[in-house]
Amino acid sequence: MNKEWSTTTRYFVFALVLAGIIWFITAAQALISAIAVSALLAYLLNPIVTLVNERARVARSLVVFFVYLLSLAAIVTVTIIFIPAIPEQTSSFLADMQVIMTQAQEDYFSEPITVLNTEIQLDGLMPEADISELVSSFIRADIIVELVQTSTTNLGWILVVLVATYYLLQDWARLRDWLFGWAPGPFESDFRRLYDEIKLVWNRYFRGQLRLSIIVGLLTGAGSLILGLPGALLFGVFSAIFDVLLSVGPAIIMGIATLVALLAGSNTLDVSNTLFAVIILAFYLGVQGLENIWLRPRIMSSSVRIHPAIIFIAIVGSLSLAGVLTALIIVPVLGSIAVISRYTYFKLFKMDPWAGDAVLASNIIDAGDEETAESTTNTALKSTD
Repeated sequence: MNKEWSTTTRYFVFALVLAGIIWFITAAQALISAIAVSALLAYLLNPIVTLVNERARVARSLVVFFVYLLSLAAIVTVTIIFIPAIPEQTSSFLADMQVIMTQAQEDYFSEPITVLNTEIQLDGLMPEADISELVSSFIRADIIVELVQTSTTNLGWILVVLVATYYLLQDWARLRDWLFGWAPGPFESDFRRLYDEIKLVWNRYFRGQLRLSIIVGLLTGAGSLILGLPGALLFGVFSAIFDVLLSVGPAIIMGIATLVALLAGSNTLDVSNTLFAVIILAFYLGVQGLENIWLRPRIMSSSVRIHPAIIFIAIVGSLSLAGVLTALIIVPVLGSIAVISRYTYFKLFKMDPWAGDAVLASNIIDAGDEETAESTTNTALKSTD
């Protein structure tokens, strides 16, 4: 005889399951981080696999194998090329930093400054030997090599990431359907719709972030080149790369650019190094103001629907508490939480959370994801039937 659980039993089992999930998340943070990296890599590689699969009409398993193999070959090639050059490049960088520090000492610390009619001697503030020791203590070839070795020695987790990425690329459709199969029958269509909306958030976030990075990189590189900042094109490239960290990454680039301007001066403007550093700082602040006040709201608000100030706080908090990986994905995660929260709110107050299905499908098509739009439409029809 099949007996239903009582309400008390159901709540008790639910509490046990919830406690088990919380314990697992707490105890298996390293495993969760590895799986998160695998999911992110699979998500980024999936468009390439899908494009080749559709255009070349080759079996997906074969496409996944070749894309995965090429990606591994690229990683190994980059490692072989750049890792051996780290000690030499670090030594060269140390020598350049020593020259810059010595020049700065001669230019800025040799003359006394006057504060409230009192002269302060700066020549003994940072002797050359102290500068050398200071630079060497923070930037040494053996420390950098040791850091690289430490970050790449855990072969077990690297293997987990590689294998998990391969199988996520290979069998994600079946894994997704398997997960949907765990949902109670009446709620399976809701789960599929939530998946479509969350997928839309992630797609639009990455597309929007790519556009932002390109725009910021072009503006920064072109402006730095016109102003005569040494390494202008390199600053443009790094500004585009670090823009994924929102306000934190650009602030780092801004500080480095200002320091280079102060120490090296301009290649085109006939101004003092101090004034040039102020000009560079103002320019970088202007680019960030343009991005954060006008560009980011226009590009990101339609996807994650979160105020830029909240995004900034989330990025800084993630960097402080959970590291760079979390900071890279915190924005679409917040957007996904917003989608789930909206669904929960509508269900709590017995309202239809899918009243805007036509708008959602139109938005998905605008984002270039016809497969997800078709899935959303079919799910809506099934729930209506």
